[in-house]
Amino acid sequence: MSSKVLIASATAKNDEKETHLYQSMQEHGFGGSGYSVRLEIETNNKRGLCEVYNSFIETSDGYDSIIFCHDDVTIDSVNFVDRTLTGLQTYDVVGVAGGSKIKKNTPILWHLMTDKMTHSGIVFHPHHEYKEFCFPTTFGPRPKEVAVLDGVYLAVKPKTLFEKEIKFDENIKGFHHYDIKFCIDCKLAGLTLGTLDINIIHQSPGLDVYDDTFKDSEKYMKEFLEALK
Repeated sequence: MSSKVLIASATAKNDEKETHLYQSMQEHGFGGSGYSVRLEIETNNKRGLCEVYNSFIETSDGYDSIIFCHDDVTIDSVNFVDRTLTGLQTYDVVGVAGGSKIKKNTPILWHLMTDKMTHSGIVFHPHHEYKEFCFPTTFGPRPKEVAVLDGVYLAVKPKTLFEKEIKFDENIKGFHHYDIKFCIDCKLAGLTLGTLDINIIHQSPGLDVYDDTFKDSEKYMKEFLEALK
């Protein structure tokens, strides 16, 4: 029986064809041996990612796996679906980078709030001057079990989320910290998380705007983490 995979994303652009994710998927095709793939990108998006991703989960009936991916990602590994599905046989939630041993009183960013010695994964970025060249940010050996994953690429089985009654926390309204809260909720529910051996190119350097939505979700996360003590 073929496994059905949904790749879900959102973009502020009015045409999904303008996104790096859509363009890279045209090179890979939308299916392979033992699976079929559907790409859905919400265009003209003004909603927070938690709300968008939950809407994909709610309409995911019939899909065996969901890959949540940012629209400014180029997926470089031609066998990324195979490796993602293999990863989901070992872990309940998989991604491309993450870490463990969450520390107290640190900025709420996964690579700063986890012990560097536990980091795992690789994410490529375009060179700031020579855009045709990419360089790797190497966090650590992969694949590996972790506690928190970067939200740039997250995959999970919808059935697992429904069984554990887990969804993205819509108290987080913007585009930051949603991944950390989701991962911690998964861990609290007894799920396992791990990194994958796949390569992506993230066109964004990461956090570059410390706006009100970031401040609001950071405050919310600090209060949440404090309540866990």
